[in-house]
Amino acid sequence: MSERTAEEIAEEDSEGDATQFVGTAARALLVLNAFKIGDRPLGNAELAERTQLTKPTVSRLTYTLARCGYLSFNPRFRVYELGPSAIALGNVAMASVEVRQLAKPMMRELARQANFNVGLGTLERDLMVYTDACEGEGLVGVRLFPGSHIPVLTSAMGRAYLAGIDAASRDALLAALRPKYGDEWAGLLKGLKKAIAEVETRGFCVSAGEWQKDIHGVAAPIRSPAGGTVYAVNLGGPAYLLPEAQLRDELGPRVAELAAKVYAALAPQAKQLTEMARDGRG
Repeated sequence: MSERTAEEIAEEDSEGDATQFVGTAARALLVLNAFKIGDRPLGNAELAERTQLTKPTVSRLTYTLARCGYLSFNPRFRVYELGPSAIALGNVAMASVEVRQLAKPMMRELARQANFNVGLGTLERDLMVYTDACEGEGLVGVRLFPGSHIPVLTSAMGRAYLAGIDAASRDALLAALRPKYGDEWAGLLKGLKKAIAEVETRGFCVSAGEWQKDIHGVAAPIRSPAGGTVYAVNLGGPAYLLPEAQLRDELGPRVAELAAKVYAALAPQAKQLTEMARDGRG
């Protein structure tokens, strides 16, 4: 049996707006989550039992999910299994996990060699959140750990992330951020455009005292070839130990190289995902 019904999930959504909760979508996800590793294909009756949904509701949901490619239907035995769209989505999620697994040893080595902190992060609402951090052995002016938040528009990590996402997503995020900055907006946008140009030409961008006046940093986006979450890897430390020239000429290229290596390591999985999606369309 499913642990929670869609209605129970909605009731537990105390932090959100209940009017925004789409029950049909939640019930469709319950159907997809009913499939477990090692399962044989399941019929509507079994899915109804596992999800605690009525059989007519499950029947409509499985039909819709099959039409959308998230389930595959066997008409002879009238059973379902996960379809190519669900498998592709799972692979995209796994790619995000693999970004961290692949990046961590490279980050650790760069932190050791450079003696500065190296971090990995992504967007959480309207801030960047550190998912991983590796500390260098040298003296540093600020320490950030997994779960730490930093601003998007002034940090090197945030700017690299903005450079790494698609234009539509970037425009939407900027629209959400703009009301918070008032008269500062024009200057921040100018700095962002410069950072995006740096990423396009050199693979990394620099923030020199723009987040905190005594902190310098450099960052590069890590895009997954399979799509999904965009990350950014950064290196930062006290301004007096990290002059801009060193960031641009020495450490920036090394951060960009790390990002490129992670991307290249994910490429075989992206190829497999593309082939699966093509087969599913066929």
